[in-house]
Amino acid sequence: MKYLLFFLLISTQLFSQKVNITGKLVDKETNEPVVYANISFLNSKKGISSNEDGTFSINLDKKYLENQVHISCLNFKDTVVYAKNLQNNILKLEPKAFTLDEITLTKRIEQSVVLGEVKNKVEGVHTSGMRMLAKYFPNDKRVKCCNFLEAIEIHFSKRNVHQKKSKFRIRIFSKDDKTGLPKEDILNVNLPVEIEDGQEKVTIDISNFNIEMPENGIFIAFEKLLIPFNAYGKKEIDTENEFFYSPIIGYTKYNKKDRNSNMYMFVKGKWQLSPLSKVKIMRKYAPAIALKLTN
Repeated sequence: MKYLLFFLLISTQLFSQKVNITGKLVDKETNEPVVYANISFLNSKKGISSNEDGTFSINLDKKYLENQVHISCLNFKDTVVYAKNLQNNILKLEPKAFTLDEITLTKRIEQSVVLGEVKNKVEGVHTSGMRMLAKYFPNDKRVKCCNFLEAIEIHFSKRNVHQKKSKFRIRIFSKDDKTGLPKEDILNVNLPVEIEDGQEKVTIDISNFNIEMPENGIFIAFEKLLIPFNAYGKKEIDTENEFFYSPIIGYTKYNKKDRNSNMYMFVKGKWQLSPLSKVKIMRKYAPAIALKLTN
């Protein structure tokens, strides 16, 4: 009986240390929900995404209420707050202001070129804590004829046993000349993509956005959405009710000109070169992302 009481006491203490951190994100100017925002607990791999109605919910240890949370979303300024100020609250995010570039109409002769074409076997990249995975495309002599982005092609691994209908988002970033990392959003349109169960490839037409290849190149990023729609299994060794999320983007072997410094990851609220780049056998690989350009 003594052991049973001790067990119940410990269980109650453990249970009481948990908290369901919930809240809602809205546009400061319109009060519309902010959809698929990236919510990352700094200095940890914990995180979640906001749903279609701007709400989010994650069950974590109470200690995370004292953590700072980094919130990043397309078309909104990055925000850092303490989790305790986010708990059961509505946070208003400040939208970014954009100016439209002048469009010049010219006579065109249709030409196109594909960078990073996927020709080899595709494996899955499942990195804990990763929110985005980006591939860099340089502005080199191959794109001399064609400097407008037409389509993005994303590949997934055949071997992913979890495959299910799921959603992700495409982001396009400029390059920071000082750090070499992704900098500012170039595509200012929320572009979620839904794929079917078992789908191995998706092509996204972006020709209508008239995006011109910058002189210093461009980053195409796959953004994972940590929403219930994508959850497919709980981590067995995790005590904080964390789930695995689909889909898992693929990586593949490339020749030297298409490796593009390997992989860039958005983890813990910031961009970094993937640790896989330091693994000799992985230097031949890059995210299975192809970019088609046209004139």
